[in-house]
Amino acid sequence: MDFSIRLKNGMQLRGFINSPGSHVKAFVLLVHGIGEHTGRYLEWAARFIKEDIGFLAVDLPGHGNSDGSRGVIPSYDLTDEMINLLIAEYKKTYPGIPLFIYGHSLGGGIVLSYLLRARPDIKGAIVTSPWLKLTFEPSPARIFLAKIMKSVFPSFVQPTGLNTAHLSHDSEVVRKYMEDPLVHDKISAGLFHSAVSASDYVLSNISQLDVPVLLLHGTDDLITSPEGSRAIAGKSDKITLRLWEGGYHELHNETFRDEVFDYILNWINGKITDRT
Repeated sequence: MDFSIRLKNGMQLRGFINSPGSHVKAFVLLVHGIGEHTGRYLEWAARFIKEDIGFLAVDLPGHGNSDGSRGVIPSYDLTDEMINLLIAEYKKTYPGIPLFIYGHSLGGGIVLSYLLRARPDIKGAIVTSPWLKLTFEPSPARIFLAKIMKSVFPSFVQPTGLNTAHLSHDSEVVRKYMEDPLVHDKISAGLFHSAVSASDYVLSNISQLDVPVLLLHGTDDLITSPEGSRAIAGKSDKITLRLWEGGYHELHNETFRDEVFDYILNWINGKITDRT
């Protein structure tokens, strides 16, 4: 079902909310990655629905069907507000139902940063291929330009440089991504600076994490480095790390996605029954 929220600045964020019906044992709130949109997760969401788990997601500002210039998120204050509004909506409609926040790639970094700063009352989080360290390091010139433009022209955009062939071993996934009119390859100076700052914050403060996190990463991810995931997993006993041998960036779209889903589902079911 189509769903939308409106931020204080008037920006409307659009997505979907799917519920299994009368029996809902948990709910998942998704924060997607750079350049994509929630429509790419409809098939993935359907798997959760079949297991009596609801799924809620909206496109980030400047993404998909949401308002805003493509690739522009002025600050993470907007993503914090977005998550807060989504949690409030979920609590109003499904009080007492366990909630899990799910972040992928850029969304993974956003979620981890949010967990550390906001300390929300949720059951746990699933984080896949988070932007903590990039497999390819941006040039010093690009980092310098982002710092300068972040102050004088934060909506200045550059290409992400994303190699779509590195998303998944499933060529059909790559083809659909390249042909998707709602996908873009832009990132603003402000968003790039926010993402890097959030990554640094997470890497420095992850020991303060107080929410269980399932952290998944492919060992052959050529977009975000699995070393970032290894680094934070070694600093927090709240993190369950699972590395997928040979996996590319989008584990939920990999050729072995059935196995990935089963692993996530088993973890969620374990947390639902865990009374601690």
